[in-house]
Order: sequence, then C-alpha cells, then structure tokens
Amino acid sequence: MHRLQPLANGLRTDHPVPGIPFVDDSHIPIDDPAAIEAVICREGGASMGRWERMNEAQGAWLAYTADPLRPELAWAVRHHPEHGRTVLLLLTKDAPLWHSSWRGPKLLFRQGGYWWDGTTWYRPDQAWDATCKHFSLRPVPDATTITAADILDENARTDGGRLLDVYRFDPEAKPPDSWNEHLAMWASQRAADARPLSQCVVRLSAPELPADQLIGVPKMPNIGDIVAPTLRTYIARIQRELPAGDG
Repeated sequence: MHRLQPLANGLRTDHPVPGIPFVDDSHIPIDDPAAIEAVICREGGASMGRWERMNEAQGAWLAYTADPLRPELAWAVRHHPEHGRTVLLLLTKDAPLWHSSWRGPKLLFRQGGYWWDGTTWYRPDQAWDATCKHFSLRPVPDATTITAADILDENARTDGGRLLDVYRFDPEAKPPDSWNEHLAMWASQRAADARPLSQCVVRLSAPELPADQLIGVPKMPNIGDIVAPTLRTYIARIQRELPAGDG
C-alpha cells in the first residue's frame, strides 16, 4: 500500500497534490531523466539519483535526484508523454521507495493510496492475487477526476499563494492555509504551452470517498499534536494506519 508522503509540489508539476505547498524546481532539469540522475554525485562519482524507462508508453520514464542545495531533500519526477508529469519534493531517504511505488501503470496517488493510470482510478493495493503474483486491480465505482480547472475560476486570487525556495523550505512547517490560492498562483505561473488546466489532475471524487469524513496527512498532525515529519515516519514504518495521502 502506498504510504510515502510528499513534502511539496514542484512548480512545473502537471498534477498538484492537494494541501501541500509549491516549491521552485527551476534548478532541476526535469525534462531529461538522465540529467536528473546526474544532478548530484557522492565522492567517487556515485550518483545520488536514478532513472528508468517505463513500458506503458514510448517516452514514459521516472527519475529522482537529491537536491544540490539541500541533499536531505530529493526531487522525484514521473513523466508520461500523453498524461503529463508529476514533480514532487520528498525526503531523500524516501526517494528509492517512492521510485519503486511508481513502477508499472501508476501515474499518481491520491486519497489513501488510490491511484490513476491515465484513464481509470483504482483502489489501493490490498488484495493479493497469489496465482498472478500481483495485487488485484479494483477500479473505483463511479469515480470522477477533479482537475485544476474544476477547482479554479477566472476570478481566483493569485496573490495569496506563495512559491517557496528549496533552500529555505521548512519540512516541519504547517500546511498552507487557503490552498486554492496557492493552486491559483501555480496556475498563473505555468508556461503558455503547458498542459491545459482541464487535464491537470488534483484529486478524485467517488461515492466511497465522502470528503467530509476524510482526514489526510496535512490535517492529522494538528489533531494528533505531532509534527508532520514524525507522522510521515510513522506511516513509512507502518507504525500507524492512516489515510496515506498523495503523490
């Protein structure tokens, strides 16, 4: 089950994760997977990144690298030539596991490990098929994809959102208030030829996911009186059963 938690969205992501901030990713070559892998190396030339091609479409790939300014943080990129890309900021120690979770058809994760393959939403991996040696695919009944265009309107404020600098980014900071204003800021800074907002996935809606009954990682630290990194550690170590969040 997908338990890892992103810290922030990269500014050039196509599919923003709700509830977390946006961080400037302009110093990372997110269009070239080999260049991503080579961004930072240890002594002796060993890379602190990785990339590989995916089989679901020609030109699909995933990659990650430690940030050259903050090596304890890493950037992960999942690129699909038809369905766009996700750019996330993570803890570097989580990057290899995140890389593994993105293998196969999973393009992004949302509420509690629900995942999307570009056309269909599936429930979290829980039912193991011993014969086929993989988790059973369980499509979400009556799922609706919610895009950035569905959330934003032409009058959305852009001055309330803030783009953070990775060098000053605080992983322990509280989640941003009025996240829609941050989403509007992100939308206002996209390139003219960027993916249309109507194709930028934010989350899903389904009868089995009543929004007023779900509490995700951004809100849980306040309720539990702990800091966000501690909660992410609990989830990664499978020490708590909580809505696993997004990516």
